[in-house]
Amino acid sequence: MAHKIKIQEIGFITHNVLQIQTDRPAGYDFTPGQACELSIDQPKWNEEKRPFTFTSVPEDGFLQFTIKVYPGHDGVTDQLQTLEQGDSLLISDSWGAISYEGPGVFLAGGAGVTPFIAIIKDLARKGNLEGN
Repeated sequence: MAHKIKIQEIGFITHNVLQIQTDRPAGYDFTPGQACELSIDQPKWNEEKRPFTFTSVPEDGFLQFTIKVYPGHDGVTDQLQTLEQGDSLLISDSWGAISYEGPGVFLAGGAGVTPFIAIIKDLARKGNLEGN
């Protein structure tokens, strides 16, 4: 099922990493570490769905995505950086199998980092993050 969401805040947190905060549809559930299919709510882009992991936690009341952009690739991530507050995105229901299952060490690189952002935020919020 597609959900239409509006961008509340958008901006770069590094030279090539974009952070997008959106509203959250009523009743939309996800678990830290999960993702959704996201597309831009524009005629040329609404069928160009890409998987992105939430970097917010369910208690936030908003959705947040942290996305590395690839300028010059003429794709979805390149197009995302042209969006502004108030623009709309389309997302699918949440999905994914990455979840916290107890103490251990996280090893990730590239796109594999983002699921752990939400998991670590969730652990910190619950006071379950060692070395905090």
